Amino acid sequence: MELINLERYPMLSVLLPAHNEAVHITETVSDYFETIVRKLPSNLVIVEDGSTDGTKEVLFSLKKKIPMDLSVCSNRKGYAKGVGEALGKCEGDWIFFSDSDGQYFPADFWKLWEHRDNYDLIIGRKLVRREGSHRTVLALGFHLIANHLFGLDLHDADCGFRLLRRELANSIVKEVKFLEYSFWAEFTIRAALNGFRILEVPINPTRIPLIILKQLRGLVHLFKETKRKPTMKNGKLASQLINVTHP
Repeated sequence: MELINLERYPMLSVLLPAHNEAVHITETVSDYFETIVRKLPSNLVIVEDGSTDGTKEVLFSLKKKIPMDLSVCSNRKGYAKGVGEALGKCEGDWIFFSDSDGQYFPADFWKLWEHRDNYDLIIGRKLVRREGSHRTVLALGFHLIANHLFGLDLHDADCGFRLLRRELANSIVKEVKFLEYSFWAEFTIRAALNGFRILEVPINPTRIPLIILKQLRGLVHLFKETKRKPTMKNGKLASQLINVTHP
C-alpha cells in the first residue's frame, strides 16, 4: 500500500484564525493539536490577521514546537475576507474550522466527524448560548427571517465550529459577499441553496471565552493591587463617592 504524504495531501485540514489572541493562543492551538491533529492524517493551518498584541511572535515561537502551516498578515483584513482566503490555503479533503477565542471544546469535533459520510457540511449547534440575551434575541430573529426567505430550517448558521468538504468550500467561498459580519451564515445559506447536504449537530454549551476569563483575572489582580494602597481601607474605598445629578 502506498503511503500518503501527509504534508502534501492530508485527509483533514484543521483551520484556526487568529487575531489579537496572544494571551491564550498557545493553549488553544495546543488543545486542537493534541485532540485532533495527532489522531488523524491531518495538518494544522493557522491564519493570523494583523494582530497588534504579540500574537505573531507567540505563533512563531509555537511553530518550533508544533508543526503548522502559519500565515501572518501585517494589516488586518477582517474576519470575512481573512477566513475566505484561509479556506483556500487548506489542502485536506475535509476542512475543520473553529474560531480560536476559546469558546469551543476541541473534543466536540468528533461529534461532527462521525457524520462525514452522509453530509457535505456539518455545523456545531450551540443549544445554550452565553452571548448575552440581546445577542440571543438577535440570532433568533436573524434565523427566523433567513429561514422564511429561503425556505430553510437552520438554527445556528453562523456558528464558527464546522466541518466541510474542501470541494464545497471552493465552490461557495467566492460567492459570499453580502453579510460582512455573518460570513458563515451567508456561506451556509448559499451551500443549502446549491443542494449541498447540511447537518447541525448539538455541541456542548460553550465554555466562557478566554477573553472573559482574562478580564475576570484582571479584576482580581486590580483588586489585590489597589487593596494594598492607601486609598483602600479594609477592602472598601476610603474616600467619599459623590453622586452628581443633572437637572
